Amino acid sequence: MSYTLVVNKLLIKYRFQGYPYIVADGKGVFYQLPYVVNKYSRSFRKLNLILNNGITEGYCINRKFISLNQLRKVAYVTNEVVATKIDLTNPPF
Repeated sequence: MSYTLVVNKLLIKYRFQGYPYIVADGKGVFYQLPYVVNKYSRSFRKLNLILNNGITEGYCINRKFISLNQLRKVAYVTNEVVATKIDLTNPPF
């Protein structure tokens, strides 16, 4: 039997102090990495930019609004590659 392994990868350019599961790529797109908190699993997802009071741009992270300027202040540069999706078709077992 043969199987195919499909892996999508994401190059992470920025991480944020105080937000270990929030990352950004070089194009300015923000993502939440998968993790488990209080028995609830959070999946990999792309974060959507929202306006707070029609003025301040930011993201809703764990039900809390974090402004884009606040994230920029705590950002640091990194070069990591993470797998976003692993798909096994015809697994060997």
